[in-house]
Amino acid sequence: MLTDIDRAIGQSAPAPRERWFDLCFRLIILVLAGLWLFVPPAGDSRMPPDVKAAATQR
Repeated sequence: MLTDIDRAIGQSAPAPRERWFDLCFRLIILVLAGLWLFVPPAGDSRMPPDVKAAATQR
């Protein structure tokens, strides 16, 4: 019985709409990953940290 299910799953081809959805989803994920890798984080200033503020204790 398990082999019948495996054969049925292997023979079913995805519908064109499913294929387009899958391709668009993968493209969006790749674009977001590229932006995450290549865009610097917000607030990333090249100034040294304020040492006085860091050393102040409450």
